[in-house]
Amino acid sequence: MEIYRGLVLAERSAGERGKFIDVLTEHNTVREIYVRGAKKNTSSGLSATQLFSYANFSIRKQQKGLYLDSAEPIRIFYRLRESLSRLSLAMYFSELVRLSVREHQTPEENCFVMRLMLNTLHYLENGERSEALLKSIFELRLMTELGMMPDLLMCRSCGVFLPKRLYFSVEEGCFFCADCGAPENLRSPILLRAPVLQAMRHILFADYNRLYQFQLGQENLRALGECTERFVQYHLSLKPRALTFYQSVAHPSAPPNVCLLYTSPSPRDSTSS
Repeated sequence: MEIYRGLVLAERSAGERGKFIDVLTEHNTVREIYVRGAKKNTSSGLSATQLFSYANFSIRKQQKGLYLDSAEPIRIFYRLRESLSRLSLAMYFSELVRLSVREHQTPEENCFVMRLMLNTLHYLENGERSEALLKSIFELRLMTELGMMPDLLMCRSCGVFLPKRLYFSVEEGCFFCADCGAPENLRSPILLRAPVLQAMRHILFADYNRLYQFQLGQENLRALGECTERFVQYHLSLKPRALTFYQSVAHPSAPPNVCLLYTSPSPRDSTSS
């Protein structure tokens, strides 16, 4: 028998009475668990096995997989359901974790995927930070926790620390100052201003008690969102379905099949303010 704390990331029906749940554990792994009688109103631990429930799970291993013996809820992020936009964003976070943690099954002691997920859901549920800000924080910090941190220390060409304008390379995970210019072989580098670089550095290195304590103007926030979203999709080689749904909810007036991201100027464009 195994006992651990975990967060329910997804649930799927299994037959007439049961269901499977995917649980992010305190050991930064994702486990698929079968819950018997999950569709009965009298089922013990029913609330603890619903989506976005953080609970203590008692698990029994059998030949065909893992089975739930009991579950005791610690916190249920139920208020996420009050907003379709917040709920769909939370589902995007969950899908990212399920896909990336399943692929990278070498968690280390200093890996804090669970803490990142719980803290982000807290701010998302309470509406204390904008969805766009939380999305960028989660995307970039998740990549850091998975060992895929971009190199944002200095310009890859000349070593300048904080240029006024710079080009971020999604593929290389680094930046080049505007004076040096982006190399010809880079595909669609993103033109940024210094506040966006500073925000990205904050997301990478800040302690969790300070991680969410910053703000950006709308233009810089859109640029940050493009950087983090493209960085995740490129280096994890995936585009979660939940992201497409979230974009349709958060930007309902946008035409279908049109990129909703911030469009950055070409490297050949002027860098004047």
